[in-house]
Amino acid sequence: MHTLKELLARGYEARAKNDPTESRAAFFEAVREASLDADRTSLAEALCGLAQAERDIGNLRPASHQYANATVLYREIGPPAKLAYALRHEADVLREMCQPAEAEPLYLEAETIYRQLGGQSVLDLANTLRGLALVNETTGNIDQSKKLWNEARKLYADCNVQAGVSECDKKLSHLTK
Repeated sequence: MHTLKELLARGYEARAKNDPTESRAAFFEAVREASLDADRTSLAEALCGLAQAERDIGNLRPASHQYANATVLYREIGPPAKLAYALRHEADVLREMCQPAEAEPLYLEAETIYRQLGGQSVLDLANTLRGLALVNETTGNIDQSKKLWNEARKLYADCNVQAGVSECDKKLSHLTK
């Protein structure tokens, strides 16, 4: 029998080794263990890990469900950064499932939290704005999408994330044609 801490570590290690099946198994066991222990903080963390493993495998509906469960817990226990993380990732999954109307309010809530957190979450804010820009592009709100891509580009540049800057440049070039 592994401790909850060991199960979480095993899940993260498997994910780092690009083994989503092992990651999923470890996080699933961590969810079970945290539920038995009534450890809500570890349960929320394990749910996010399980959600990411499901997403890595391509199981988007279960991933969305696990992120939603983690969101419920983080709303109750905090901290705000963890709540924003779960919201943004749930929104990403919903966007990938072609559900922009469901994704948008989650992105907006995550954006608000990241802005309140200030400089400690610049890259997270950039990633949130990226997702929100994609949603606006999908729904035909091109002006808002451009605004979001421009802000995300600046933030990616501030964080020295060249792949993010390049994607923003490509999207902005495409949207201004």
